[in-house]
Parts: sequence; C-alpha cells; structure tokens
Amino acid sequence: MIKEEKKDMIITYPEPPQELVKGKFKDLIKYFGPGAIMASITIGSGEVFFSSRGGAVFGYVILWTFIIGAIMKGIMTYTANRYITLTGEHPMTRWAYVFPGPKGWFPLMLGILSIMCFPFWEGGLGSMLGNFMVNNTHVLSQPIWATILIWGAFLLFITGSYERMEKIQTFIVAAMVISILAAVIAVKPDWVQVLIGSIIPRIPSYEPWIVQKYPSVAARPVWVEIVTYMGAIGGGTYDYIGYTGMLREKGWGALGREDLDNIREYLINLKPGERIPLSEDPEEVKKGLSWTKAALTDNVVSYGLLVLFTIGFMVNGAVILHPQQLIPADNDLLTYQVKFLQVIHPLLTYLYYVAVFLALFGTMYGVYIGYTYTTYETFSPVIEGIRKLGVRRLQLPIALYVAIGGTIAVWTGANPVSIITPASLIGGVLTGGIWCLAMYWTDRKMLPKAYQLNTVTSILLVISGIVLTFMGIVGVLQYFKII
Repeated sequence: MIKEEKKDMIITYPEPPQELVKGKFKDLIKYFGPGAIMASITIGSGEVFFSSRGGAVFGYVILWTFIIGAIMKGIMTYTANRYITLTGEHPMTRWAYVFPGPKGWFPLMLGILSIMCFPFWEGGLGSMLGNFMVNNTHVLSQPIWATILIWGAFLLFITGSYERMEKIQTFIVAAMVISILAAVIAVKPDWVQVLIGSIIPRIPSYEPWIVQKYPSVAARPVWVEIVTYMGAIGGGTYDYIGYTGMLREKGWGALGREDLDNIREYLINLKPGERIPLSEDPEEVKKGLSWTKAALTDNVVSYGLLVLFTIGFMVNGAVILHPQQLIPADNDLLTYQVKFLQVIHPLLTYLYYVAVFLALFGTMYGVYIGYTYTTYETFSPVIEGIRKLGVRRLQLPIALYVAIGGTIAVWTGANPVSIITPASLIGGVLTGGIWCLAMYWTDRKMLPKAYQLNTVTSILLVISGIVLTFMGIVGVLQYFKII
C-alpha cells in the first residue's frame, strides 16, 4: 500500500503466490506469457532467415554471434522487466527525468528511432513471406502477396485480444522449436565444431564461391553482415520496450497494485537524487524479489527457446546449405530451408511450409501489439495526452502506421534484406547497447540497495552495453560507408 502523506510514501507489494516464493521451476513455468509474444515476433525473422543464412555463408564459425547476441539481449530485457515489476514504472518513464538535458530527450530518442524502424520490419517480413508465397503458389506477385499479408495481420489484430495472441504465439513457438530440433538430430552435425563456433569469437571472410555466385552478399561488408545477425536475433529495442510494457497485462509485483496510477504520478514528481521509495522492510524486500522470479522465468524461457531455435537453423544451414553453396539471399530467402526437414522425411516438406508461414505471419501479427506498447511507453512519460489516452486507444493509429508504412516499403521494390538491415543495425544493436548502460545506471541510482542487481548480473549488463554499442557504431558507420 501507499501511506497517505506524500512525504512518507512507501511502496509495498501484494502477497506473491507460493510458487514464486518457493521458486521451483516446474511451478514457475506457468509465468511464461509475454515472452511468447516477444519470441514469436523475432523467430519469424532473425531465426528462420538470418540464422540459416549465417550457417550457409560462414558455416559453424559465426555461431558465437547468435549465442552472445541472445545472452546479451536476454540480460537487457530481464533487467528492464525486473525494474517494472519492482517499481510499477517502465524504465522509459524514469529515463525521461533522470538524465541531464531537456526533459524526456532520452526516451524520445529511443522512441523515435524505434518508430522509424516499425515499417521496415513489417515491410521486410511481408516481402519475405510474399516471396515465399509466390515461389510456392505461382500466382500473384510478391508486392501483392506482401500487401495482402500485412493487411490480413492488421485485421486479425484489431479484432483479436492480448490473451488470444499470447496463446497463439505460444503454440507457434513450441511447434517450430520441436520441428527444427528434430532436424538437427537427423543431420548429425559435428558437435565439436558447434561448440568451438559457439564460444570462440572469430571474424571470418567470404569464400570465393560466395563472391562468384552471390555478389549481393559479397558486396556487404563482413562486419555489417555479422552485426545484422546480432541485431536480428531476439529482436531489438523496438520490440523490447513493448515487451516490458506488456508486463502490465500480467499484474506482477507493483504492477498488481490497484493504486498504480497514483504511484506512477508520484514517481514522476520525485526530486532529483531521490530514490524510488520501495519499502526496505525485510518482509517486503522478500515479497518484491519473489515477484521478480516471474519476470525472470518469462525471460529465461523466451530466450532459451530463441537460442535453441537459432542453433537449430544455424547448424542446419552449416551442415546442409554451406556444402551445397546455397545461401538464402536477395528475394529467395526461405526456399532452401525446406531441406532442413526433408532430411527426416520428404513429406515434412509440407510441415515446413505450414510452420514457416505461421512463424512469419505470427510475427507480422505480433508486432502490432508490441509496437503499440513501444510507442506508449516511450512517449507517455513526456506527453501527458498519450498517458491519458492509454494503450488501448493507441492500437488503431499505430497499427495503421505500421501497415501503411510497411506497404510503402514493400512497393519500393527493395529486397527484404535491404529493408531490414538499417533497422537491425540501429534498433537491434546500437540502441540496445545504450539501453544496457542506461539500465545499469538506473538500477544503481534509483533502487534501494536491497533491490539492486547482484554483482554478476551488473557486470554482464555493463559488458553487454559496451559490446552492443561498439558493434552497433561500427556496423552503422560501415553500412553508410563512413569507414
């Protein structure tokens, strides 16, 4: 509860369920929910396409990129989800007030960069799936298919609900992971090379056959190609801001308080240097930290599935496509991956077609809710009108922006990789590094010591921030041919 006198305000927590207090994983798995939407949003692009492309281009050597990227992004999102669970406010709200300079410049910067990326991802995914449909139906054209899919996902979104989406996306993720892991077992990869590629960072070069057969791939600087992989795996800040915001639907920790709006208004008016007034009573600390197990479980399961899925597509790309000199590239991005399931049985070709369609269409469907939360969480701390409007009333205008912008991107004629690359470099890597460093600073400055991250997590968060920021800067500079 919150004490009546403003100067004595102390935030306490609802009583956590016993499974959170005991912390047994078999009981905690029920808290996997928002992460299913986040995982399905990213599985449709980073894992299905970029993971298999990485294996096809570089073999096992580049596996570390995807593993490290997933770990760093998992740490990034966990710390944000932990913060909103403990305080009831999104990190974006705090970042609007604690950094020197004009009010709200930091979340607005991340928000604007993220919003700029929205149409690129929807358009890129629409183009990718549109090409897939053309290659397998031989009717209509890629732009027409992409437009139908974009607006089909739009209509499904505005007539659906969060709960329905969560269930659909959980099913899609589970089906895809099971299918691709079965394929990995069937191809019998060199597990020693898988291990070496996972833990030893190396920057490879393009082999001669790539230059000869795939000039569009060879024309991309190796660093841009690698950083694009890292940006695509697990999504980017345009996904994560919304992912953290979706925890409001679950009511974990401080988010479950009936007076949450009052808490939020009070926290907005904190004086400079004043910490979040969380109760430091040992029992309240125990309750608050118990609630963070829900956020941790959702995060660990989500990124665990992403890592398994990534390894599956990456390994199959290295074992099957690389020796045959086949690369998902240009407008032929999803055709060769069918070979992953054909190694088990030819009839599984049809399972692949269904699974890939569901994965990518599920991604196109899921971004609408995720991007609505991203917009709300970045602009509401600064613009009171958006704060009063609420998430629900933002859904239609944001969905229209994504659908219209995505359609325009499709009809430019650019191939999906070209459409997605800038969004991946900026929103998937560079702003992710900035986020990590800002999250570390916020944890140390705003939370009482009893609630702060432990030493190991703090170190990993800082390392993630430095690595992602550095890789993002270099990737962007190379992409724009500055270096």
